[in-house]
Amino acid sequence: MKARHLLADRLLGAASYRGRPPLWLVGEGLVVACVGVVLPLAAGTGAALGGMSPRQSVAAVAVSVAAVVLYLLVVRAGHALIAGVVALGLLLAPEVPRLVAEALLTGVGRTQEVVVAAVAREPTGSPAYYCTVRRRDGAPMDARLWRGCGSRVAPGDLIGMVYDPAGRVAPRGVAGPGALVRACAEALTVLLAFATLCFLAVVRSYRIPSTGSLQPRG
Repeated sequence: MKARHLLADRLLGAASYRGRPPLWLVGEGLVVACVGVVLPLAAGTGAALGGMSPRQSVAAVAVSVAAVVLYLLVVRAGHALIAGVVALGLLLAPEVPRLVAEALLTGVGRTQEVVVAAVAREPTGSPAYYCTVRRRDGAPMDARLWRGCGSRVAPGDLIGMVYDPAGRVAPRGVAGPGALVRACAEALTVLLAFATLCFLAVVRSYRIPSTGSLQPRG
């Protein structure tokens, strides 16, 4: 029975208090949850606006998530809750830069038609089709577009592309009117779940000191 209790403590946190958690602990959980939302958003936005590549932007968000996870390890939060935070952080790392890119291109992006140079099918990927494109004057481009690309598109066809004149984010195919709304919904859903798990991990991490008194950490 004792071993089962210790295992539960290790997985979910000790939560060594009766009834509701103390207000200072709830406050700490709320602070960590808010920081857990702000840090990835700030890192992803700063990386994108700073002209970093998509991979670097994802890495910046991942580092911010790692900082939150490190704090949870320091306060000895439950292993299962920390694992959940890590899993959501892995989902969050690409979502935030994608949201920033969608917002930036929606706000200041310019649209032009480009010529399809090649169409590549990736059966195991999603999306399945990517188009390599060049400008109408023949100048090559590094962009690979999936929006507007598909099985019916052939080399020489024209497709729409939206780009940032300042070059801060990679160009993309022209999206429908709901692209930004979908990106916001997906990112905010993951952020909310991430913040909730951070809050629970902190609130359940508390252990009664050896004196038996209920004192804040530190």
